[in-house]
Amino acid sequence: MKKIFDILEFLFYFLFARSIRLLLREVDCSEQIKAAAISVYRDQPDVRRFGFWSEKNLPDVLSWVRYIWGGERFRLFMIGSLTKDIDRNTATKESLERACMQFREAVRIAVGMGADTILYAAATKRLPIWEELKKLYPGVTFTLGDNFTGLLLWERIRDAFKRFGLIPEFSKVLVIAPYGFLGNISFRSAARLGAKVIGIGNPISSRKEALERLKREFDLDICTSFESVGKVDMVIACNSAPWCLLTPKRIELLRKPGRQLLIIDPSEPTCMTPEMFRRVSDKVVRIDAGIGFSRELKHVLQPITPWLLRLTNFVTWGCFCETFLISTNPKLRKIDWFQINEANMEVLREFLGNGKGKFALPEPTCFGKPVASLNLSGDKWEESKKYFEMQEILESSRTFML
Repeated sequence: MKKIFDILEFLFYFLFARSIRLLLREVDCSEQIKAAAISVYRDQPDVRRFGFWSEKNLPDVLSWVRYIWGGERFRLFMIGSLTKDIDRNTATKESLERACMQFREAVRIAVGMGADTILYAAATKRLPIWEELKKLYPGVTFTLGDNFTGLLLWERIRDAFKRFGLIPEFSKVLVIAPYGFLGNISFRSAARLGAKVIGIGNPISSRKEALERLKREFDLDICTSFESVGKVDMVIACNSAPWCLLTPKRIELLRKPGRQLLIIDPSEPTCMTPEMFRRVSDKVVRIDAGIGFSRELKHVLQPITPWLLRLTNFVTWGCFCETFLISTNPKLRKIDWFQINEANMEVLREFLGNGKGKFALPEPTCFGKPVASLNLSGDKWEESKKYFEMQEILESSRTFML
């Protein structure tokens, strides 16, 4: 029965995705773009949603979703590789070389269409071809998109404490993979707000060393297994490798009795898959993170195209926001966006908010669907509200130092 369902699902997406690509060419016949995002397929659901049976059927480069923002046109290109083909834990020499070849070809196509800004989207930032492409295309600005993503993640963490009635100084927060960029932003943000923070990392030797360094430098509690974490109020999931996926069993290890566990998930692919979420949806509140909102943003053929990407209208990933901003603001194109640091984040802060030419924090969603403002803390909600009013968190976020 499952095989029949898989075949029917494939046939639906096969016809649907190809119809969308045909319509995109008809509706948006312009072959000129201002910037491009180049990405891999996150997982098998992406492969299926984009109309392919398996990764073996993927083309080297696929012209995909098109955007309009600030009066300019942008496009997403997919290369024929998955996240696992690039991830350091699962990639092979052959899969990495193939992904590099595909990325080079996608850049060539995008630049030929007029793109002056290129985003290494999702896992493509791990490809070892940064310097090669910068020299080959000196007039093109390349970015990883992490500076603006970091700003949006910080805002989401602050908003989550306030929105769900958690008082930081009485809250315990688990940060998965605190040694990465997003993990670093997360544990600093939660700690700055006054929460008790625990970092969990991959038990392999190189990551254990990184954890020990964080413990020494920031007095961070660390562990390498979910069994040793204890009960927490919030999880910020900054990795999606198999060792840290938020399975139902791990949720029970972390969740306080009688309480829902708040999960902030900026990872792509996500740390908690849709299948896992459905099994524990009554025990957790999961929030998409690292995404931005702008009324100026148009997905060509929305709401169909954002649905295919597991997004909503007017919303896209923080790295895409950064790409749109760089390509439409000449002063930003002179900056080295391979540097993820305080200075670059502060440059972008003026573009964070509502209004023309900016991206704001969207209302909470879970896999693109609205999340209700639930009261996780019982009668402490009003106390939490007063706490944040007194601490003037909005003002402190403007002086946040990475």
